[in-house]
Amino acid sequence: MKIAFLHLTMGITTRGSEVVVDNLASALVKNHEVMVIQSGKAESKSYVIKRVYPLNIAPVVAPKNILDKLFFRLHLDSESGAVADFTKATEPVLQEFNPDIIVAVNGPLQLRILQGLSLKAKLVVFGHAGIGYHDRDNIKSKPDLFVALTPSSFDWARKLAHSSTKVVYIPNPITSTKPKSIKLNISSPVVLTVSALSKYKNVDKVVLAIRSLPFSWLLIGDGEERGVIEDQLSTLANDFRWLHHVDQSEIMDYYHNSNVFCFIPDPQESFGMVYLEAMTAGIPIVASDDRVRRNLIGDQGVYVNPEDIDSIVAGIKKAVGMGRVDYSRNLQNYQLKSVVKKVEKEFYDLII
Repeated sequence: MKIAFLHLTMGITTRGSEVVVDNLASALVKNHEVMVIQSGKAESKSYVIKRVYPLNIAPVVAPKNILDKLFFRLHLDSESGAVADFTKATEPVLQEFNPDIIVAVNGPLQLRILQGLSLKAKLVVFGHAGIGYHDRDNIKSKPDLFVALTPSSFDWARKLAHSSTKVVYIPNPITSTKPKSIKLNISSPVVLTVSALSKYKNVDKVVLAIRSLPFSWLLIGDGEERGVIEDQLSTLANDFRWLHHVDQSEIMDYYHNSNVFCFIPDPQESFGMVYLEAMTAGIPIVASDDRVRRNLIGDQGVYVNPEDIDSIVAGIKKAVGMGRVDYSRNLQNYQLKSVVKKVEKEFYDLII
């Protein structure tokens, strides 16, 4: 089977969807021909990488007013332009590779462009965007397969999907690495947040909670809300450290050397690979109290209201006192081997 992944920002950033594509491609290439088409620089991988429409910086998605939001929704913003140009640039590579399956990561505009090409491949979308208008538009674009990442998004997607689109539930996979001890250079206990700095991820709310606590804070991430976080940190009395980027091969070291993980996004957050990373490290997790997070983390999570700073403060206090947590039972469903087996079955069902 020939499988092509189209992902604009592969090789540029290492957020959730980029990590998932890398994990899946690395596993699938053992039995299939796998190509990842991207805009970032090509690293040495077991799968084939083709760089088209080269970019060095990921397009910024940060609509600030009603007009910007309208342009974003109508795919008239700068990021949509980059997605369109990138997708059109993939055509010669796709024609030569002639894949059986194309995994389109960059949204409904990309899907529509691919559907207009003379390709025989089946089109697959993984629901990285989560319950909301972006994945709604993905589903309404009628891909051959929509992969929901949580049970709640599966129920939601089935109600929206056309009869020509098959909807299945397969969670994102997690891989394990042997951690090493590192010096964080801040006092213990350490509260860790790993997140892109987007408004709906509520990193600013974590800062407000940390102000009221005698703990250190480690932030890993960057994004369009950088200025807001910089302003908050300029007056933060707590011991803190901010790393704008950490290589994916080293990220687990920071989890293992922290005491608590706190990430409290709005419900639109589709999955949260960072939760699986925290669970693999066995540290207590403070998460948003919604169905997606409860399905993912289970009874061992500490759930808070992201809009209530007192709730966040109480949750972090509770988590610091918990010590290490055994999530092994929760993580069984997310093992890479199990996930890839399910993905392979669904891909085969499409082309047989």
